[in-house]
Amino acid sequence: MEFGRHREQDAGGLSEERQGLSGGCAARRSRESQRRVLARFTPEAVVISMSYLAWVCEFMKSYEVDRRRLLLGTGLEDSDPCDLAGEMTEAQHLLLIRNAMQLSGDPSLGLAMGFNRHISTLQSYGFAIMCCETYGEAIRVGCEYQGTLGRFSGRFLQLSMHQEGSEAVMDIETRPGLGEMTTFAVEEMLGSIVASTRWVTGKTLPLREIRCAYPPPPHQAAYARYFSCPILFGALRTQVRFDAAFLHTRLPMANASAARVHLEHCKRRADDVDSIQDELLARVRTQIVGAVATGLGLEACASSLAISPRTLRRKLQQRGLTYQALVNDVRLGLACSYLEKTDLPVEVIAERVGFKEPTSFSRAFKRSFGCSPRSFRQNR
Repeated sequence: MEFGRHREQDAGGLSEERQGLSGGCAARRSRESQRRVLARFTPEAVVISMSYLAWVCEFMKSYEVDRRRLLLGTGLEDSDPCDLAGEMTEAQHLLLIRNAMQLSGDPSLGLAMGFNRHISTLQSYGFAIMCCETYGEAIRVGCEYQGTLGRFSGRFLQLSMHQEGSEAVMDIETRPGLGEMTTFAVEEMLGSIVASTRWVTGKTLPLREIRCAYPPPPHQAAYARYFSCPILFGALRTQVRFDAAFLHTRLPMANASAARVHLEHCKRRADDVDSIQDELLARVRTQIVGAVATGLGLEACASSLAISPRTLRRKLQQRGLTYQALVNDVRLGLACSYLEKTDLPVEVIAERVGFKEPTSFSRAFKRSFGCSPRSFRQNR
């Protein structure tokens, strides 16, 4: 998807829409405009299954967080978690997780979600792992196809494994792009490793040590609830160390024929992701979404991605884009969702999506949709 082309199409579409809109927005046309902006706002290549969304909604009930509050502002308010063909984007996933973190009030939510996550949320990827002959083979398959899940793993976190004498070591490498959500993502993966092991082997992973490449978090005491081994904070790398003999553990659900079927699905999924994914745009949008209320300049965004501002500007230009255009797309996409799905005052929405003045927000909104935010809301 090239956003420069979408802007040209939108310009033509909007000029047509503005004809006859003197009294306000035409409901149907305003919804079409919203869909176009939301299409620009959402990372187009990375999609996540609705089975994961259904599980998160159910899990958050343990924190007395209902579905309506959890999905507020994500664009998923009217989604059907039972729709097996349904998917959500990476940006929606990040907004979902941010809502969950804020509403739960639990700083160790990542550990809890990872430790309690059901294997069914992994779909064919999970079944491919379960059908392997041994635990060691399951880890190899898991590492190879981790990018097919569309969440943190394989994009912002990279899992690998090696052996050091009698210890097997799973390495979790963090990549730029998650900012304040990095610790959550790492903790979710740590919990998920333990949970997935329990699902595929029916046994407890014989942990020897967990090393974390970050200082002790305020909730460090929570680690003892999930991991029965020493925890080392401030390590050089984040690692899960366990008895290497466990790699030879045979899996109770091992089935070579079923494994081939699910692996083939994972391979096709990996090919699809590789063919359409624009890593740079997805990471830039992730950064913008994460700081939409306060704003994130090009220089700060480039720094978080470990590239120079000049390189980022050049790469965006190669795609027919500007950084400010991406920022505007994210802001307006979120604003549309707030206007359609909530009763928040326009002034509050303007602040939430990064506009210092409501009047500036209204002008920007009208330029894109041909009507005011209030008129847009009246036709939802």
